[in-house]
Amino acid sequence: MAKMHNLSIFARPSIQHPLLQRLAQSLDAPLPVTLSLVGGPLMGKSTLLSHLSATLAAELSGQNRVVQRINCSGLRPGELPPSLPAQESDWVVLVDNCDQIFRWEAEDRNRWLAWIADPQPTRWLLLASRRPLHEMADASGAGVHLPYFPQNFLGLVDGEEATRLIHSALAAYPAGESLAAPLVEWCGGHPFLLNRVTELLLDVAGLLPAGQPVGTVHLPLLRLRLAAVYGRLLFDSQWRAVECADDSTERPIAGLLHSLLRRAVRFDELSPIQTEPMNWLLVQGVVGIDGHNYRLFSPLFQEYLTHKLQVDLTAVPLVQVDQRAAHALVERESHRFTPQEKTLLLYFLDRPGAIVSVDELLAEVWQRPDGSVRRVQEGIRRLRHRLAELNSPAGAQIGAIENEWGQGYRYVPVNGFG
Repeated sequence: MAKMHNLSIFARPSIQHPLLQRLAQSLDAPLPVTLSLVGGPLMGKSTLLSHLSATLAAELSGQNRVVQRINCSGLRPGELPPSLPAQESDWVVLVDNCDQIFRWEAEDRNRWLAWIADPQPTRWLLLASRRPLHEMADASGAGVHLPYFPQNFLGLVDGEEATRLIHSALAAYPAGESLAAPLVEWCGGHPFLLNRVTELLLDVAGLLPAGQPVGTVHLPLLRLRLAAVYGRLLFDSQWRAVECADDSTERPIAGLLHSLLRRAVRFDELSPIQTEPMNWLLVQGVVGIDGHNYRLFSPLFQEYLTHKLQVDLTAVPLVQVDQRAAHALVERESHRFTPQEKTLLLYFLDRPGAIVSVDELLAEVWQRPDGSVRRVQEGIRRLRHRLAELNSPAGAQIGAIENEWGQGYRYVPVNGFG
């Protein structure tokens, strides 16, 4: 297969390039296959299928194999599924936006589902949707049973690769190094936002006086434009997906989003009933993974979601903790902590449930108001390591220090402590 290098976001070698190669090789295999590509709104499915269509058409032109791309968003209910162009030809069909099929009446929908489910000896098939098709078919009560197709998921870009992409976009800007970290955080690894950083920088540069370069002083403007001009389309699409999916009485997705607005959610905190909704949020690109935690993918989306769900993050209920017992427990286990770690833990224990900013910790715990953020981050990292040892089944139970995106940290006691 030819190398795929003409896409801005899918050409990155460490993430989507293997997926492109895997899909292309499967559709170029000797035996017919049916594959499923699943990804959230604006994750890049249509761009990928367009690229695959052009690439495969060029690669397979001499192999008597016809390549056809179908966008279900452009179909009208009642249109019949396509037929094989010629009996003597093999057929590669790329079907985009398959979710639209499930909005049709049962007769029209089931006709297409039967066409998808029918194994045709000369047809290779790739289906793109926001959710696995067999899940949507089961949920809709369709009379046609879809087999389980091999699934390929489009997800968020990992931090290292997102950083590389941002640095590439900033290469022409003198202050690029100081702009990179905020842009990486705001984009949150989402391909749609990462793809628009270059355009964003040009947009902001065009608003400045002639000759004035984009610098750190313009970070508030960059943030505003990224959220309001570029992010709004993505956030609205994600919100519509959430509204459509979370229509049950218990509304588990809404409950998870409320929790994620407060803090990251540890893997072991999920109840069995929350596992499937959280996986759905991951597929939609709403949630990312940070170590052993789930988190909202971007602080920009967190602000958007706070408004949509009408959550007041400043009204944080303080947790009641027996301060005497908490301090006594730390004293008994003080041999496990350095003096600095002990002082930091006691500071948190005296403020259970409250958000403590980095500036406050530098001033009150380190006595260094002008200290670096990295000093606090490293101190929190070491303290968490000590708490992980204490919170083992055989150890004392104290609790955890949780991140509050863009605000600071919060001490969360274990259940029943205090």
